[in-house]
Amino acid sequence: MTRPGPVAPRGPSVSEILTIRWEYPTYVIESAPVKSGTTVKEMRSALTREEALAQIAGTDRRPLLVLRECARCNKTDDALLQPGVDNEKVAFLSRWFRCVRLPIDVVQPDHPFHALFPGDDSEHLFVVAFDGANQQALESDTSRTQLCSAMSSVLAASYVKDPTALYKDLHVFGDQLDGLDQEVRELEKKRSAEMESRTLDKKRLAKIERDLAAVKKKIDAKIADIAKVSEIELKPEPGTEKRNG
Repeated sequence: MTRPGPVAPRGPSVSEILTIRWEYPTYVIESAPVKSGTTVKEMRSALTREEALAQIAGTDRRPLLVLRECARCNKTDDALLQPGVDNEKVAFLSRWFRCVRLPIDVVQPDHPFHALFPGDDSEHLFVVAFDGANQQALESDTSRTQLCSAMSSVLAASYVKDPTALYKDLHVFGDQLDGLDQEVRELEKKRSAEMESRTLDKKRLAKIERDLAAVKKKIDAKIADIAKVSEIELKPEPGTEKRNG
């Protein structure tokens, strides 16, 4: 259950954690070298769905969250995925996906990744396992609840432990980090005021610096804790259990 968001925006530490890390894959085919030793680009053409997924996944076995940009929509996809108080769960779950953003012309028949979005009426977003299984298409007007449900379904099928359960921990860690960020802001104001004063008190400034360093150390420790609990193994590929046993 999603908790009511606080009125104040998240501090910089939590905002960094909730940043979606987008990849922008490209695919260029080059012809064989000509006599001069140079190469020329061949005319582009669409890959098969399997080839396109393999290209955007690369060696990353995490499930995929794939978004296509659209010139005609009202950017509801951006609004749906932007980190913020109302979208924390989407942003938090994205850390277990390879998040891929494809250009507007992906719907053109000759685009290498066209098979993933085969027309203007294609969905704007989908989540899928890295091997193409369990794909769930989502329209631009999909609610965050539907998106989180789809993301959770793919995560549960991809990881040995469903990462969705860790979202409740973000509330605790996040609120603690916001409090520490506030302490940093207050101490930095005190430091600035002390340094700008006519009679600089070096002992007081030194204490502020020590307090500031201590708070930043706590922030680093909290972020490390979040990173640690986020380390969840992917399920082995089908058949590898027997080969490795």
